[in-house]
Amino acid sequence: MRSFVEAQSVDLVGMRRVTCTLALLAFVAAPVASGNAQVSTMQYVGTLSYTMASPAGDSKDFANDFSWLGFTVEGDWFVKRNISAGFILGWQEIYNEKGGDQFEFTNGTVTGRTYKHLGSLPMLARARYWTGSPGDKFHGFAGLGLGTYWMKQTVDIGIYTADESHWHFGIAPEVGFLMVTGYGIGWTLNARYNYPVAAGDYLSGSSKAWSYWGFGIGLSYTH
Repeated sequence: MRSFVEAQSVDLVGMRRVTCTLALLAFVAAPVASGNAQVSTMQYVGTLSYTMASPAGDSKDFANDFSWLGFTVEGDWFVKRNISAGFILGWQEIYNEKGGDQFEFTNGTVTGRTYKHLGSLPMLARARYWTGSPGDKFHGFAGLGLGTYWMKQTVDIGIYTADESHWHFGIAPEVGFLMVTGYGIGWTLNARYNYPVAAGDYLSGSSKAWSYWGFGIGLSYTH
C-alpha cells in the first residue's frame, strides 16, 4: 500500500491516456461502414458506447453511488451466421464524496470529508450469440466476456491521497440489442455485469472483487 502523499497520483491520468489511445486506434482500424447490413451478411460490428455503472458487492460497500463516467470500444467479427467473436476495451469510474465519513486502513481509521474513487479498465475477449433474420432491423444478443481488469482504489482525505491498484481476472455476461437504421449505422443498448474476481491487497488490507453493473448506449458501424 502506498503511504499518504500530498498530491494526486499521476497513475490514473496515465492510464486514462493509454486507454483512450488504444480505444481510438481500435475503432479507427475497424472497417468503414457501407450499405445496409443484416446479421447473416455482416462481417464486422464496431461500437463506441457511453457507459454508466451501478456498483455491486465490494464496490457498493466502498463507493455506493451511480456512475455517469465511462466508455467502451467494442468489436465483433462474425464466425458463423449468428455467432461473433470480439473484444471489449473501456474505462469506468465509480466515486462517492461524503463529509464526516470513516475509512479503515490497515494501520488505523481516519475520519473526515472523504472522496472515494474506483477506476476500472476492462480488457476482455468476448463471444456473442445474435438473433434475427436477413432484412431485420432489430437484433437481440447475449454475450460473455473473459479477460482482465485493472482496478484502482483511491481515497482522498483533505489534501492527502492513498491508492492501490491490481490486475484481476474477470468475466462479463451481457444482454442487449442492435437496431440498424440504414447505411451500416446502428444503435446499441446493453446491460453487462462486470465481475473482477477477488484479488490484490487493497487499502483495507484485504482482497476485493470490485463488481458493478454497466449500462451502455452505443453508436455502431456494420460492414
